[in-house]
Amino acid sequence: MEREVRRMLDKAERMVDRCLNCGNLECDECEEARQLLDEIRDMIRSIDDERAAKRFSIILDDLESKLENLG
Repeated sequence: MEREVRRMLDKAERMVDRCLNCGNLECDECEEARQLLDEIRDMIRSIDDERAAKRFSIILDDLESKLENLG
């Protein structure tokens, strides 16, 4: 599960970077990025290792913050 979350976070990071370059939160890719971040949040909640879950949550919060600051 943790490996999958890491892979998805990497993908989300690339998508968020493209959103920041795009500058338009209304584009399809930005919407997909938000959906992926929501999916990752749900996956993190099911991780038993609290340290790993906390580490992933920090990364996720940073990505969500970047998107929020764009809008």
